[in-house]
Amino acid sequence: MARKTYLHVGAPKTGSKYLRSIAWANRELLRSRGVFMPGRNHIDHFRAGYDLRGFQTDPENARVNVEGAWDRMAATIRERPGHDIALVSDERLAACTEEEAERAVASLAPDEVHVIYVTRDPAGLLAAEWQEHVKHGDQRSFDAWLEGTLNPKGHEWYWKVHGVGDVLRHWGAAVPRDRLHLLTLPPADSEPDLLWRRFCSVLRISPDDVDTDVRSNVSLGVERAELLRQVNEALPEEFPRWHRIGVTRDLLAHRILAPRTDKTPIAVPERLAGQVERYTERLIADITDSGCEVVGDLDELNRPVTGEVMSGPPDVTTVAIDGIAGLLAHIGRLRDDLRDARGELRSARRELAQEVKRRKAEAPIDVRAKQLLHEHRDLPSAARIKRTVVALGDRSRVLKAMLSGYRTLRRRNG
Repeated sequence: MARKTYLHVGAPKTGSKYLRSIAWANRELLRSRGVFMPGRNHIDHFRAGYDLRGFQTDPENARVNVEGAWDRMAATIRERPGHDIALVSDERLAACTEEEAERAVASLAPDEVHVIYVTRDPAGLLAAEWQEHVKHGDQRSFDAWLEGTLNPKGHEWYWKVHGVGDVLRHWGAAVPRDRLHLLTLPPADSEPDLLWRRFCSVLRISPDDVDTDVRSNVSLGVERAELLRQVNEALPEEFPRWHRIGVTRDLLAHRILAPRTDKTPIAVPERLAGQVERYTERLIADITDSGCEVVGDLDELNRPVTGEVMSGPPDVTTVAIDGIAGLLAHIGRLRDDLRDARGELRSARRELAQEVKRRKAEAPIDVRAKQLLHEHRDLPSAARIKRTVVALGDRSRVLKAMLSGYRTLRRRNG
């Protein structure tokens, strides 16, 4: 039986993080089921993907050189001991050109390479992508961002990973149609693990007894996304990128705003609804024409696009208060942690000073003796004799009495 490598190539905002997180969280269990995942974690897959797509350094960390990362990972897959299946997951691989896809497949020979791609209904996808852009600092409203994105020249990256026709065509040039698998993202009211089960059906492994309780991206809703957008407008241009990721996205968006349940869904504006409907029709036609295996239901992609008349920007007062309260609570915890850390540092310094003092006090006598001998040898002869007599006087009562008498005579004689 031929060994197989499955390349999960995306796309972003279609449950890719959810699938990737489950796979890594259950790595050892999947290994027992014959699935090998190369590398230490998903970052290794991302860096290999960057190399495959022609990057020399990691865009997330320019100090990391990624040249050769794909070939090293491919060699690890080819040389794996046992394991019928190898799995690589990087949602950015959807952006590969035909040449890059062919290089990837060729590098994994003689494995039988399969490609897994997930997509979703365009209205929901566009809303999710806009929110992701806002999390990373975009200042455009959904209306403005959507208008630009629906023009393929207006947002090249979106269409590189979500232009289903091109993605399937590029990867379809590298693998036979029966090895090209397209999954549809189940509706929100489906069984929670349905996407995972669909994924496992392609791998032909059991989806059971797997921990699927992993963190996934959660919608912000209209008001919270608008709040974040306005925050982006207010932040200074020099606000560091790592703070946008660590504070704006991970803290404010994911940990403080996203968990709230009272959210207004993001809807396509009425004036753009027709364009999104045509996008949906083209999406389904491209999938059908590709001849790929569809896992799920194409009807899940054809959800009604209900245009919404925008009466003005949403009121963000309430969510702004939530956000400020959440940030204050977090800052308070940080201040407590800082105070505790400073207290621990002071205690450590005191203990260190006491230890240094103790060690000096307990220094070996011979070390001090050698030091005194060295100083004694540097003195003139008369001074050495005097110091020796004085030192001996402290040990002999006879000499001590003689020294006392000598000092008395000297004082009398002036």
